[in-house]
Amino acid sequence: GGPLAVDLHQFTSLLGLALALFHALILMGDKYIHFNLAVVLTPFASQDYRPFWVGLGQVAFYLMGIVALSFYVRRRITPRVWRLVHYLSFVTYGLALAHGIFSGSDSGAAWVRAMYWSSGGLLLFLLAYRLLAANFKVRVSASQ
Repeated sequence: GGPLAVDLHQFTSLLGLALALFHALILMGDKYIHFNLAVVLTPFASQDYRPFWVGLGQVAFYLMGIVALSFYVRRRITPRVWRLVHYLSFVTYGLALAHGIFSGSDSGAAWVRAMYWSSGGLLLFLLAYRLLAANFKVRVSASQ
């Protein structure tokens, strides 16, 4: 908890954003899909390769940017807005997961499917744990 958790969240957010940008930019060298910078950066601009699913990944990238960069404006926004912005991370994950499953060239591989299932399952478990723990904490404090 505390400052270490904030630093870890900030670091992993920025690392994820950098890796997503790297993923997008290296696609410009792919001879099969022929993406240029405009197609890489514009959601749903892909005409040749699974435009809807690629577009979801691009939207996820921009939402990830909002979440990651919100660390730098945290003191200028209310805690409620901060929390709402960070709830976007669930939407971002869902969009990125759909992007990977439906537009990933390796999505048919067993190890990739296992990665998707395990990461999605872990997220659902941690979300359920967080909600149950918060609900328990509310009930305990209300009964005292």
